[in-house]
Amino acid sequence: MKITAVTAYAVRFDQGDFFGGAGHADKDAAPRASSYLVQPGWRGIYSPRIESMVVRVDTDAGLFGYGEGASPIAPEVSGQAVRRILAPVLTGRDPCAPRALRREMYDLMNLRGHAGGSMIDAISAVDQALWDIAGKAAGLPVHALLGGPGRLDLPVYVSGIRGVTIDERIATMRGFMSRGFSQFKHFGGFGVERDAETIGALIDGADGKARIAIDALWNYDVTDAVRLGRRLERLDALWLEAPIEPEDVRGNAELARALDLTIANGETLRTRLEFLPWFEARAFDLAQPDIGRSGITEGVAIIDLAEAFHIPVALHLGTGTPVMVAASLHVAAASPQVKLVEYQPVVLAAANRLLKQPISCEGGQIRVPEGPGLGIEVDEAVLRKLSVPID
Repeated sequence: MKITAVTAYAVRFDQGDFFGGAGHADKDAAPRASSYLVQPGWRGIYSPRIESMVVRVDTDAGLFGYGEGASPIAPEVSGQAVRRILAPVLTGRDPCAPRALRREMYDLMNLRGHAGGSMIDAISAVDQALWDIAGKAAGLPVHALLGGPGRLDLPVYVSGIRGVTIDERIATMRGFMSRGFSQFKHFGGFGVERDAETIGALIDGADGKARIAIDALWNYDVTDAVRLGRRLERLDALWLEAPIEPEDVRGNAELARALDLTIANGETLRTRLEFLPWFEARAFDLAQPDIGRSGITEGVAIIDLAEAFHIPVALHLGTGTPVMVAASLHVAAASPQVKLVEYQPVVLAAANRLLKQPISCEGGQIRVPEGPGLGIEVDEAVLRKLSVPID
């Protein structure tokens, strides 16, 4: 069996009230370049729509696989790396050797300094698609190829507690609690006092029946992060995520040493080489790799490295399609070191339109898709409607 085509798609679709508003009225509007925005209080640029880069790999045996490189901004960038750099090298190759091909793809550009960012996102997407094909060829789910499953129902935390007022957020949280969810994450970074007061109010609103984490979105320096962390310790918060500059390994290590509170980090890191200095410095207590950014091959390597350093893992899952959700779930199913998986209800509900059989999350757990490969069937008509091939 040989690869005959590698096609990249820039996907864009409505994400409802991801930012707390009404979103776009036409959920199936033709894809277009978004007007990006900087959300008040958040660092970095965001899109009002879900954007990502999906890859389809075809073979001469009729088998095909899907993968996704998490690309919430300008998916055309990583898509061009697929089209111009990866596809010509992969055409004619055996797709059932994802580990070897991942190394070969990485070697193409790393000597030029492309050892992270959009190049690795592109490799991640192709890597997932190759594992999807390998599983289909073997008649096995990807988690079985990885040595699993240890479990097929994975514990999750609800990411993003929707609502404008604190009472609305408490009501949202209690609605999920009534359905069996008990772990949540609030997006903060609005100042020590405001963040501490918000988390305190949410914890009080949970009546001792839920744990609450906060994602500070890299908005603090070490001094203020310590101040916030000490307040959160007294509240028995679940964790403090992304507290300070994402490049500051030593600062994060200082913070982790100063606090008993769990410090979570890692969504910006894509390879084991990027994670290694963080592990060596004990710069976090909970590692958060993102399979949409690392791919399956490298994601498993990162998780194995975390195990060697005795650091638990909670998989990060940002905005994207169910393709990278499925890839993440198969990795988690085969990895005892993964303790939690992120669940974004608004994003998954919108993204499930791309699947003929949606991924379900109920009772505080998300079910690993069944069937060979990634276990999902992409609705290609919907994919074509919500995306454009990258030429």
